[in-house]
Amino acid sequence: IFSKTKKYIRSFYNEYMKKKYSLIEIHNRPEYLNFLIKKKIESKLIFIFHNNPLTMRGSRSVKERLNILENTNTIIFISKWIKKKFFEDLSIKDSSNCEILYHGIKKPNKLKKKNKIIVFTGKLNKSKGFDIFCEATKKILDEFNDWKVIAAGNEQREKINLNHPNATIKNWLPHEKVLELYSKSSISVVPSRWQEPFGRTAMESAAYGCATIISNKGGLPETFNSDLILKKINSNSLYLLLKKLIRNKNFIEKIQKKNFNNFLHELQITINYLDDIKFNLLDKKINVIKNLGPKILHIG
Repeated sequence: IFSKTKKYIRSFYNEYMKKKYSLIEIHNRPEYLNFLIKKKIESKLIFIFHNNPLTMRGSRSVKERLNILENTNTIIFISKWIKKKFFEDLSIKDSSNCEILYHGIKKPNKLKKKNKIIVFTGKLNKSKGFDIFCEATKKILDEFNDWKVIAAGNEQREKINLNHPNATIKNWLPHEKVLELYSKSSISVVPSRWQEPFGRTAMESAAYGCATIISNKGGLPETFNSDLILKKINSNSLYLLLKKLIRNKNFIEKIQKKNFNNFLHELQITINYLDDIKFNLLDKKINVIKNLGPKILHIG
């Protein structure tokens, strides 16, 4: 795989040599960035970390991260947690070329009527807490038979049982269908055991007015202002919190309205901020190229 990666890196370097891009934006591939830095290219460089830098080839060591820090025009992290991991074991904890830019979402027009549905979306495995979700919700469904549970996603490596007459597992859904599911669901659960770099599921379901339950892992607390954070990541803790929501109609509706009205990450603001970063790096004189504007090579 690594030999193929090297071949790919060389191919886009050759593309750069033909076109001489003014700015190159790279997502989540530190080894690509390191290659271009070593080649001493003239382009301005933006790098965006979507995951823990300490787990990615090319940014694991202190030496690699210092090299990135010293030779990249702008480094963007999609959460404070990822930025914190980048500076781990470094003598400094911040730099003027570092930015935090969260994922964004276009806010829905209105809070729609909620059905008695508890939803889980994403990889259906233990690292995402799907086993905890199954254990807790099967007990809930036994007690509250007018409620339903829907899980959307899959996991080929792990088989976790959600057998219940009121529970349904769907395969991966198009993003629009996932948003529709959030729109009609009362409760969303994101009980991850692993350190989530950010957590789009939590952000989106809260923005669509779900009472969203999360764990306190990684960047999850940055996705929205949550009132429902699991004290312990186990099925009993989740069961008790779900039961509290279901039994108290005023409480669940208060949480839903709060999440809908106070969501944090507006997509257009994110887009405008990223555009500003790019154009502040670019030489405005480049705009003479057939009225097409500056050339940007985007690598994702």
